[in-house]
Amino acid sequence: MASFVPDQLQIWRKEGSDRLLQLLTGWGDRALETTDYKTDEVVRKLNGQPPRPGDKAPYASLYPGIALGEARKKAARLIQQKITALPATVRPEDGWLDEVLRVALGKSDRSKDAPPYADLFESNAKKANAETPKVDSSGINFTINQLFDIVTSAEPDKVTLLYPYVVETLAEFDLTTPLRQAHFLAQLCHESGSFNYLEELASGEDYEGRDDLGNVEEGDGVRFKGRGLIQITGRTNYGDCGDALGADLIANPERLSAPDLACRSAGWFWNTRNLSAFADRDDFDTITYRINGGDNGYEDRLYYLDIARRVLGA
Repeated sequence: MASFVPDQLQIWRKEGSDRLLQLLTGWGDRALETTDYKTDEVVRKLNGQPPRPGDKAPYASLYPGIALGEARKKAARLIQQKITALPATVRPEDGWLDEVLRVALGKSDRSKDAPPYADLFESNAKKANAETPKVDSSGINFTINQLFDIVTSAEPDKVTLLYPYVVETLAEFDLTTPLRQAHFLAQLCHESGSFNYLEELASGEDYEGRDDLGNVEEGDGVRFKGRGLIQITGRTNYGDCGDALGADLIANPERLSAPDLACRSAGWFWNTRNLSAFADRDDFDTITYRINGGDNGYEDRLYYLDIARRVLGA
């Protein structure tokens, strides 16, 4: 059987569990679907519970006394939590998630020799690699130890996973001087909680109906909430970013929180705001304003800038 490299497997796990959560949440309290029966089965397997009693509807004995819409959401979140915490090797649990996704998305059964998640999404493994072009980063003198020293409270696994994409982003978007790198990384540290979050913790409901973000369709607030190391937000920004980076982020917004695009989208945002010019002038205030429209998190951003300058000798 074919296999995924570890970081790619984790991308598909996150993309798959995110997609299931999006679907089940969107269904609310509408009538039960075949997907609900499969989801109930997966939750029971993940928890080591016995099969669903024949006289019980999906979720009824898992989450007694709550509405169907809330039960769907709880089940999908549990699957997401369990699947994304698995070791970076293909496990039986991946097959379980693959199966329920194929039912939910109306896809044909996985062929016998195909790995889990194969051909499930518009961006399959081959296209995912094509969407992230190889960049000559040989001229970037930036080590993983320097990144560890800057992102002081990051989870070590997150730093290890993101580091190669950070280096490629520095090269791709001409962030080649220590001062540019220091300003860039300082802003990313604040926006991502020191590289711990590639997706906004809030639901995104506060962005619903925001014309200034291009959120013109029902559900756009949640669908296009902040993702990536610099928290790209809103339908318009997702569309522009996806066009520039070669990914359909309107059809597949969760793709933006995958490690490669989480980093590249930050570089794209930085360049579209011409922020390197202000970094060259050491103009921290203007960079901060252009990123968030005010001085929110000013002291935290400055704290990381001081660290990054010291680490990089800027």
